[in-house]
Amino acid sequence: MKILKRILLSIFSIGSIFLLYIEFGGNFVLDKNAKKIITFDIRTSRKLPSNITLFYNTIYKNSLSKNSWDFFLTSDSSQKDCPCYLMTHRIMPQLNIKNRSAFDYILVTRYIEHNFSQTECLNYNLSKFDFLENRKGIENVSKALFNKSVENLDPIEIAEIFALFEQPLKNNRNRNPENTKKRTEHFYHLYLNNKQF
Repeated sequence: MKILKRILLSIFSIGSIFLLYIEFGGNFVLDKNAKKIITFDIRTSRKLPSNITLFYNTIYKNSLSKNSWDFFLTSDSSQKDCPCYLMTHRIMPQLNIKNRSAFDYILVTRYIEHNFSQTECLNYNLSKFDFLENRKGIENVSKALFNKSVENLDPIEIAEIFALFEQPLKNNRNRNPENTKKRTEHFYHLYLNNKQF
């Protein structure tokens, strides 16, 4: 019985240490310069208007109030819906991390989530994203596609931008109008359906 208790205590201790490392390991993986890059890139990203954050939070149900643990532990959502997880994948090439592994992405995501909100990560993602055809950032793509500022976009127009954000080559209206229309309608209907609940 004592041996079983010791084994269970050891397993519990190792599990606790592992979870603590996931939570705070990003502080050790990232050097000061990497932390400055993350902070600078987030702080210099243009704040999104409420119509964009509301649309995102509606199509990806309440994703701006969740963290990567919520996306990992629930079956009805994907980590791809997590803005800080997406930000990690966009910013990692700029960071000087030696022997980078898949596990480092988790640690960096948790570091970002401890220091910034999902909305700030979404600001970064949409401000820095290359929508192709010389349209970097949501403001540029909004003006190029609709000749409007982002805050004046209608939901159907935001839906097209999110279709483009999902896959800029495949959902480009000039290259593949049928697919663009289909994905735009998908996001628009998802928005309308989720908004009713």
